[in-house]
Amino acid sequence: MKIKARQKGPLGRRTRLLLCLTLGLTLFAASASPPPALASIGSRTTVTQSVLQEILPGLVMTQAPAPETLQDFTRLTISQLSADTPFKEWKNAGTEVYPLGPGTRSWLVNVMNGEQRIGYLIISAADGGKYLLSEYGAGTYGLPYSMSDLRQYLVQEGLITSSYSGKIELTALYAPLLPVWKLTLADKTLYLNASVLQVLPWSLSQANRILDGQLDAKALVVYSGQGSGRTPLPALLSSGQDDPYADLQWLTAPELKNISEASLNTLLKSRGSLAFQSTGHNDTLGAPFMITGCQSWLQSPAGSKAGAEPAVIYAAAGPGGKRYLPLTALQKYGTFHKPPLPLSGGTTLGAAPH
Repeated sequence: MKIKARQKGPLGRRTRLLLCLTLGLTLFAASASPPPALASIGSRTTVTQSVLQEILPGLVMTQAPAPETLQDFTRLTISQLSADTPFKEWKNAGTEVYPLGPGTRSWLVNVMNGEQRIGYLIISAADGGKYLLSEYGAGTYGLPYSMSDLRQYLVQEGLITSSYSGKIELTALYAPLLPVWKLTLADKTLYLNASVLQVLPWSLSQANRILDGQLDAKALVVYSGQGSGRTPLPALLSSGQDDPYADLQWLTAPELKNISEASLNTLLKSRGSLAFQSTGHNDTLGAPFMITGCQSWLQSPAGSKAGAEPAVIYAAAGPGGKRYLPLTALQKYGTFHKPPLPLSGGTTLGAAPH
């Protein structure tokens, strides 16, 4: 298995020149009248991102009407999660819904506080008119499908020059456990990890095979039109290491097998984090990454045969533990390993989103 640190290249000369000119014009305008704010600091909008949006106006996502049952599931899930940290800011939040391919069988639901994104859900369709909570997360940056991050990355990496004026077609896709961008330029098609941005080494046939996969409904919270029958407990989050490249000694640690709700909690409290990888298939899952928390969804007392079914567990993954991914699916597709050093900061119930 080859693991390489991800690095970002410098901006091109044209982009730097354009940024300097734009900044100069902005400062000149400031001497005449107070400029309007670009956006709140929390959303991390910068002069650079605003300029890149003007350079690449073709990179957009388009909202689509959502089925009523999908809206019901969205409202229920947001209401349930907003009871505890790190999702408390979701109370009374708005939503934006975007279709995810292939075949519009998944949807990205951005949780919005006014114009600011404060979280997301990815909901997928299942047989029998049911819906699945594929993943979710809270925060104002570092979330999947960030348009501003994508624009900046494409120019930084030289994938699109600041003077590019050709055809651009962007499609948001979802593979099991992996948000994906499909970017079609005049003469080439690229697939990118839409969570931690990097170009994926996929051919068209590989992409079709990977994107055709589906998660097992048993690993997820399921909505059938009468409620999900599950209630989330407060999330457990640690201050453990969230960068798998900070210390690669976990590669020599043996695989942790049959992780349960109880053992995961114990491991997080003692180690702070766990490393996840999928040998030979890291690109298809966005791995390696660290697990720094978890959240359990218990069968609701009002459900039939209450307590008879095991909890559905979502693991807080990636930078800042902002992506909650189904634990059972992670165990199916990859392996967990202990990091070399134990946790020094402890664990808490929830953490403030950033």
